[in-house]
Amino acid sequence: MSTAHIRALLDHIDAELPRESWPHWTEGWPQEIEAALLDAAFSARATYGTPATGVRAVITRWRDHRAAPLDDLTALAAYADEPEGLLTVLNNRQRVPGNYTTKAEAVATAARSLTELGCTTSADLRDDDAQRSAVVAVPGFGAATWECFAMQLGVPTTASRAVVCDFIAEALDLESPATTTQAEDLVAAAAARLEVTATTFTHAIWRYQRRQQRAAGAR
Repeated sequence: MSTAHIRALLDHIDAELPRESWPHWTEGWPQEIEAALLDAAFSARATYGTPATGVRAVITRWRDHRAAPLDDLTALAAYADEPEGLLTVLNNRQRVPGNYTTKAEAVATAARSLTELGCTTSADLRDDDAQRSAVVAVPGFGAATWECFAMQLGVPTTASRAVVCDFIAEALDLESPATTTQAEDLVAAAAARLEVTATTFTHAIWRYQRRQQRAAGAR
């Protein structure tokens, strides 16, 4: 990929998801598996908000409650049988898509399922069938929940790589999706120009593509 390709990608970023107005120019929640799971659940069909509102406010309330690093799912799993306590802590009664249960209860259930598989900290997360199934099997969660969860922790999946490749193809007006290698090289080069990490750039792209897909599905 040439310098012209990088320039075209940067121009597309400026037009579609500029840093001054797109809230997802962050690395996600590296080494904070609890925050990542809360984000994946509470960002579904919701306004992401500021640090004091929306999804991030939920995570802030949990952080204040824990008063500890958010990298131990057993803390959330402890509420699986008594979700009302977690509802009180998070002060958010949003329900999952399909209205099966509250997002808080779904988070606690997923956390327990993951811990039963030995996935307790961010270092334990793998994009494997067992862990993925533990999340998507929770009523109201699904493949997008898993993808968002993994993305927040910097764990790439086949689907998230494909989303980034599609974005690159659209940005450069390619006739076919970019290859994974092409996409990774372009993301790294553009991230360096933007003075952000490749993880931050990838996260912003993935969130943008997910929003575009949801908007297309609503039409």
